[in-house]
Amino acid sequence: MTEPSPPNSGTRGRGTDRPRRTQAQRRAESEREILLAAATLFGRQGYTATTLEQIGKKAGYSSALVSLRFGSKEGIAEAIVARLQTRAGSDVFDSEEGVTGLASLNRIFSGYSELIRNAEQWMRALFMLMTDSLGPLNGKIDLFRAGNENFAAAIERAIGEGQEAGEIRTDLDSAGTAFEILAAVRGTTLLWLLDPDKIDLVAAIEGLRASVEDRLSC
Repeated sequence: MTEPSPPNSGTRGRGTDRPRRTQAQRRAESEREILLAAATLFGRQGYTATTLEQIGKKAGYSSALVSLRFGSKEGIAEAIVARLQTRAGSDVFDSEEGVTGLASLNRIFSGYSELIRNAEQWMRALFMLMTDSLGPLNGKIDLFRAGNENFAAAIERAIGEGQEAGEIRTDLDSAGTAFEILAAVRGTTLLWLLDPDKIDLVAAIEGLRASVEDRLSC
């Protein structure tokens, strides 16, 4: 099937020497634009109120192409969550060689703050979809459970490493403390979504990081 082009694409490249894009490149571009449009709409109005037609219009493609690329609105939501979890894995959850204990915990907080700074609309979409997983998107709830489990596991690993190194209190239960930190981060982010003009989320996460470090340090 020939992929339809977004509006005004017929003038792209005229008068330039840029090479003609391949079908794979056009497909990748359309998928990125569709996901970005969907993330913006999901973050603004939620899953239920967003339609494939709206997503296609915002991305500059037909709803037929949106369906062709992702199958359904659920498929788009799943792709957005997978994209964010992949990025969070590399920037937040995955361990970094030579970085352990408190340094690793600080890396988790700084990575989360960077996601807020550089991918705010994606994070808004994630939390809106997470909320909808308790209702209309219930079939995808395991995706969000897995994301929270990965987040908690990264925190718990950092705490355990810090305890072994003698820089984090050994009287703390690593799993329970990791859950408390995760709940604080998620709760702070939810409060920001509810009142973004009142809460500076990056500053709030930094304050939380400092508080956690003070509490955990020997």
